[in-house]
Amino acid sequence: MYRCRSLWLLVLLVFTSCATYTPSSAPIPKLDAMPACRQAGSVTCGADPYVQPDRQKATFSGDLNKIGVLPIQVFLQNQGAREMLVRPSDIVLTLPNGNEVSCASASATAAKFESTGGVIASGIAFGMIGALVASSAEDKARASRLEDYRRKELKEVRLKKDESAHGFIYFIPSPETPSFTEAILKVRFIDVEEGTSSVVDLPLKGLVFQGSTKQPE
Repeated sequence: MYRCRSLWLLVLLVFTSCATYTPSSAPIPKLDAMPACRQAGSVTCGADPYVQPDRQKATFSGDLNKIGVLPIQVFLQNQGAREMLVRPSDIVLTLPNGNEVSCASASATAAKFESTGGVIASGIAFGMIGALVASSAEDKARASRLEDYRRKELKEVRLKKDESAHGFIYFIPSPETPSFTEAILKVRFIDVEEGTSSVVDLPLKGLVFQGSTKQPE
């Protein structure tokens, strides 16, 4: 009886340990090392798509390619005297077919990992107690992942002279989107004083998005 109970606890411990999330620090980007970089007037913008599975695992503790998420680290800098506003909601990804994808929130990105399969499986294997333990572990992992993704997310920012900012933006193209390996990231800078805006285009290559294989009619 004691051996069975110990084995039960050991299996449950291993099972729930899989439903954990350990936050990590993202590398601080270096503008001159980013795959895409462009200066337009007084502003400079760089972009680094995180499409490599090892980088995704190290930074986001998961394979975002498999769930249809494209994370891009951006770096913004203002060398001009006028204050510039950048809002993630103004940043879009233009696909080869001309469609535009707006960036998604950290909440939507983290939610792509949610699944109740673990709780169901633990309930079958270990009964009510197992289901409750697994549910609690998954809730903690979910909250930790969401907090980490929000921390890494690019925030709305006002850049004064010689100020810079960086963070991740997340794109979730619809499942009907055809596969693509390149796109154009469009970052809008708004002159706070005049209310005018300018857009910096950053061509991105080597992307990984396995979308719909259905041919248009």
